[in-house]
Amino acid sequence: MHTFTGHKLNHLHDMKKLDLVVLQAELDELQKNNEKKRKIKIATPNSFIIADRIDTDAPDEQRLPLLDKALLKSEDTTLKMLAEGNVVNVHAMIVLNDVKIIPFSNPDLNMEYESFALYTDHIMGITLSD
Repeated sequence: MHTFTGHKLNHLHDMKKLDLVVLQAELDELQKNNEKKRKIKIATPNSFIIADRIDTDAPDEQRLPLLDKALLKSEDTTLKMLAEGNVVNVHAMIVLNDVKIIPFSNPDLNMEYESFALYTDHIMGITLSD
């Protein structure tokens, strides 16, 4: 039996998640010498989500926020179930760090979070902040 962990890619891929992970890696490389780092801006059906970055690093469990720890453990359990054939899920989740959510219905109401999990089926498009 294979062992899968949530922070590693497995044989099932959500193409949106894969695209975002590759985009973040390329963005990190292109911006490594820039002082002003551009942020990821994601459009969903009812808000813009602006994040410092998409979490693509191997997790350091000693320094993870509580939500990230819980999601990592949950993803490991889910991948084990996928490997056993008990669950089918074509949508992945991405973890965003230092997030601001701007709802279309009230753009003056900004919500900020240390970390935020977003399911990829809610993503309509992505861009970079100014």
